[in-house]
Amino acid sequence: MHSVGRRRANGTAIAFLLGMVLMSAAFPSASAEVTVSAGKFNGIVIDGFADDWSAIPGTTLTLVRPLATTERLVNGLTLKVAYDDANIYVLTLIQDDFDYNATDHDFSAALAVLWQIDAAATPDMGGGLGNVDIWHWELDCGPGYLSGFNLLSGNDPDCNLDDEWSNSTTNRRDDTRANEVYGSWSHTNMAAPGSPGTWIFEMRRSLTTSDTLRHDRQFVVNQSVGMSIAYWDADETVLGWTPAGHYASCRDPTTLDFSWIQVTLTPVAVPTGPVGPEGPEGPAGEAGPTGAQGPAGPTDAMLVGAAYAGLGLGLVGLLLGAGAMMGVRRSRTKEEPGTKPS
Repeated sequence: MHSVGRRRANGTAIAFLLGMVLMSAAFPSASAEVTVSAGKFNGIVIDGFADDWSAIPGTTLTLVRPLATTERLVNGLTLKVAYDDANIYVLTLIQDDFDYNATDHDFSAALAVLWQIDAAATPDMGGGLGNVDIWHWELDCGPGYLSGFNLLSGNDPDCNLDDEWSNSTTNRRDDTRANEVYGSWSHTNMAAPGSPGTWIFEMRRSLTTSDTLRHDRQFVVNQSVGMSIAYWDADETVLGWTPAGHYASCRDPTTLDFSWIQVTLTPVAVPTGPVGPEGPEGPAGEAGPTGAQGPAGPTDAMLVGAAYAGLGLGLVGLLLGAGAMMGVRRSRTKEEPGTKPS
């Protein structure tokens, strides 16, 4: 357990530090948006090993010291985020040499994960504009040890993985309700101090917490949230790291854009099933309504008259034809001689 005096001194200094983490966020640049898609994944165990993350894609970023921007870990950060039905998981891989001191965490690496709570809050611990959730980790327990979690407050008195919140560069405090963050760390090459390799910081927290004071970020599937990373290197000075000497995740090293990384918990895509067989023909529908009455047709008298008129014209035609035939026969009879003339 660390002393109260040292904790308060470091707390004040780190508050200043985190306040400077992304100081350029107040001046947005035109750099491209950096987004992380967190898919649903089962089977992650918080043990300080990254093998169970192999199927999860990562996002690579450069870490830059905000107060000494020429000092960088180029492509030194790989970030992976996932979730399941109950928790959100964060894996931070940092390419840096191994330094760990079991009795003085200033000679070990340190990490902070910042989450945007209020829409106006900036990565510099909220910038006085809103609340920020901070998972702050100074390594007071060894590799593979399960750190964090305290149902009485945001403090982790044993391993120093604290659940904190802030709304300005001078106001960083432990959560008043509880610490639901778990974590475990390791390094890929712990053969000796200074060995080259990669730090593995593995963390987990429930998607939603008991917090009612807006000290914790609550995570919802299909929503985006701002995220930032701060990293302290024990090799910064001969006395270890200093609060103001940290590195910060940088969206664009050219423009020094330290603003929020956007993380989205993507919903599970439900595949479309095969087309089913055609169903049976449905019953016949009810008879439709009777249509409107049509216009009246011709009367019977008119039809009879027309029929008789047609018949009369036919008789006249027959009589005329018969008369013509009789006329022809009379004419032939007159012309028919008894003998031929000589």
